Amino acid sequence: MPDEKRVRPLGEVEPELLRQTTDEITALIAERLPLMFPPGDDWPPIAHGFLARAGTMLEALTVLVEQGHEGEAQMLLRIIYEHVTTFCWLAIDPELHVLRWREWADARQLKVHKDAKRFGISVLTDKKVAAYESAKPPPPLAQLAENVDRYWSEHSTAFRPYDDSDPDDPPSILTFSGFYTAVYRKASNLIHADIASPDRFLTMPLRGQATVHPAEKRNSNNNDYPGFSVAIVGFLLIVFGVRFGWPDRDIVDAITAGLIYHPD
Repeated sequence: MPDEKRVRPLGEVEPELLRQTTDEITALIAERLPLMFPPGDDWPPIAHGFLARAGTMLEALTVLVEQGHEGEAQMLLRIIYEHVTTFCWLAIDPELHVLRWREWADARQLKVHKDAKRFGISVLTDKKVAAYESAKPPPPLAQLAENVDRYWSEHSTAFRPYDDSDPDDPPSILTFSGFYTAVYRKASNLIHADIASPDRFLTMPLRGQATVHPAEKRNSNNNDYPGFSVAIVGFLLIVFGVRFGWPDRDIVDAITAGLIYHPD
């Protein structure tokens, strides 16, 4: 039996390796775009817009890591996760889910309009207000993640089902429900200006005395794993391949494996 590949701990993904993998993914996307679509079906251009967005955010995250802005990279990682989760949910049933997704945008705009009215500002016309009144707001992101795990684990071997029914057998963190906790929830303390955010700029060289630095101080206790970004975008590419026949699954696996596994 051949030796199994050694998994690379996420903490060992250095900026150079992240850059190499990011360049491979962005080069792959550049082979696909730009691409023009005929009118009539909204899903293909929407899907390709998510593809372009994912590549751009991955590049931006990598630049932040290279410049030592780990906290900002974590915040962007959270945004990447939300985009990819939404994309994978849309791809379950594009015809139905795109309509719901557009409705969420209408509901958000209506809320902005109603909040702005308190300050004498109108965001929407009366016609649009009437049209948006029945729009339903989006469900919690965790619910979308559960739907992604349930559907895509039955349609692609890249996905794992999420099952927390057995207390003696904890569910895999390598699911979208797992990523929701490990990526999305974990970064909330940075997004929402929790004490953990300014703490990243502090050191205490002397007991009770804090020093504030102009740049974030690297700290292994932060458990920042920007390499998650490659795995998450990899899931988008795999779903893209199922729905559009591009890219080839083997190509995506080869790119992500270069980061996930040691070469020996």
